[in-house]
Amino acid sequence: MSVASTTKNYKIAKTLYNQISNNFYSIENEDLDDEVFLIDKTLESIKRLNRSINGINVSELKNSYNEKIINIIQNNINTFNEASYYIERALISMKLFDKLRPVLRNYIKDAEWKTIADEEKNAVLKFGRFLTNEQNYNLYKSFATNIVKGTLTQNNFNKLFNSISSRIRKPKRSTTKQRYPLPPSMWSKKDKAKWDKQKTEIKKDAAEKREKLPKTTFNFNESFISLDSYKKILK
Repeated sequence: MSVASTTKNYKIAKTLYNQISNNFYSIENEDLDDEVFLIDKTLESIKRLNRSINGINVSELKNSYNEKIINIIQNNINTFNEASYYIERALISMKLFDKLRPVLRNYIKDAEWKTIADEEKNAVLKFGRFLTNEQNYNLYKSFATNIVKGTLTQNNFNKLFNSISSRIRKPKRSTTKQRYPLPPSMWSKKDKAKWDKQKTEIKKDAAEKREKLPKTTFNFNESFISLDSYKKILK
């Protein structure tokens, strides 16, 4: 592996990272027309990102760049790795949830759903999210897949539901309409308008901050990249 090869792979990885970041932001905020297409496209980009990362050998750069630049590059590579892992898990979970949600109601309606929500549709959302979120995906993947296929019996579903329901907190009653998280597509027009306004303000603020950052070049005049924007609390 040469300096030129490592440099090329780093540039590719950084470009893909930025592309994946923007895609993930759009998916998370439902700011797109075809979510399924963008999820699949982003997952493919993550595979390409991982291949590019594997083609980077930082030790090859130590004779060409000072320690500060090397540390920044290594930090950014670590961020690329963390982001690809986190975003891939999140997107795979989203895909499974999208498949699970339409059929889950057939099972939920005959379970003790009132132990986790005040409305059946919200019980579907909460239970589906619990089964498919990043922390639980591997543990409950086979159950979720069998629910999607319709091969899980109602009796076995009820056993699964009862074993999990105590871990899904039922929300306390509130005076607000939005008692617990729902996807923006299910919000009222007023709440959706407020959310759209917030998204616009967030994008504007992010753009202004980017303008204030020092311009980077392909000569490794790099700045640190943070993973903070990908940290979220699943509800």
